[in-house]
Amino acid sequence: MQVNTVVSDSLPMLHETGQLESIETFNINVPMRWNMEYRIVRLAPEGSFVQPGDTVVHFDMQPLQDRLSQAKKELQKVRQELKQVLEQNALALETQYKTIERLKMQYQIDSTRLANARYESKTTREQFALELEKTRLQLQRAFQNLEAQKIINAAKERLKRIKIEQARIKLDRILLMKDEMKLISDHAGIVIYPYYRSSGRKVKIKEGEVLFPGSTVIQVANLKRMKAVVTINEVDRSFIKEGQKVKITVVAYPDTVFSGEVVNIARVATEERKGSTVKVYPVDVYLDSGANYRLKPGLSVRAGIILDTLKNTFRVPNWCLFQKTNQTWIEPLGQKKIPVELIFRMDGFSYVRGALRDGMVLKSNRMIYE
Repeated sequence: MQVNTVVSDSLPMLHETGQLESIETFNINVPMRWNMEYRIVRLAPEGSFVQPGDTVVHFDMQPLQDRLSQAKKELQKVRQELKQVLEQNALALETQYKTIERLKMQYQIDSTRLANARYESKTTREQFALELEKTRLQLQRAFQNLEAQKIINAAKERLKRIKIEQARIKLDRILLMKDEMKLISDHAGIVIYPYYRSSGRKVKIKEGEVLFPGSTVIQVANLKRMKAVVTINEVDRSFIKEGQKVKITVVAYPDTVFSGEVVNIARVATEERKGSTVKVYPVDVYLDSGANYRLKPGLSVRAGIILDTLKNTFRVPNWCLFQKTNQTWIEPLGQKKIPVELIFRMDGFSYVRGALRDGMVLKSNRMIYE
């Protein structure tokens, strides 16, 4: 297209650049509950597609293998100790029961002896009565010892069972930690590697890195809902409002134009780049693209934000416009000047109405350059 050409255009547009992002991006993080380091041994390739249930991260499980083996040995040991305690307890009770049975028999013998000594001397009967009382006291003490032994046995058994439960909890904890050495995606989408700081530089996550609890390992972006994030110069901020329609061209796919809508405008301006005095406003443009898997986060885009819809309007370069007092006109090559009505100016162009036709070649206004 020639520089000084009339274009039939009823859509005044502000053209900006930006990049694609997913509206929904899900973080996959290192587990929070274990106080340990996690070394990455395998990651799902960046840019690959995953489905719910797919394993996307593998951590090094070797540090847990020794702990797992030790925990199993500890559990086996305390179980064996419980078995020994139960055997010892049973033996101690058996001894107590035998003592009681022996004393019962002795008590029966002493009772019979005393009953048969009614014709014996008083001294003899007193001696038999004393022996009977002694046996009774021994039997009473044996019953007391039996109850005490039961309490001791229960305490010993309870202590071992507590140790078994502690060992089982420790083992279950390590098994759970082992299960979490693989991270699963709960969502469908494309894998994105996040950036992190290393020696003052921003670098992407990679295999071999050591992470701490709570760190983000990878992200899964939903490609069914995409947006373009473009930056608007503070000079043009007043022209932009939510709800405006946008035409999006992805640099990688220049043959396709996608439609979108301004959904969110940042309330606070930021630096265009570090150290710059130029202020810009990030703007979110939601795309009406559906599940188009060509659109991936990070791709560069050109966005044409439609500022207004004008009927019977032509777009001409600003430098082809002539103005004097209250008159505005253009001068086509080889023709007389044509009066026009100035409607709108934006981005180096004027939108005018008049007796124009598409494709007219115009003279430049020398006064602009003088």
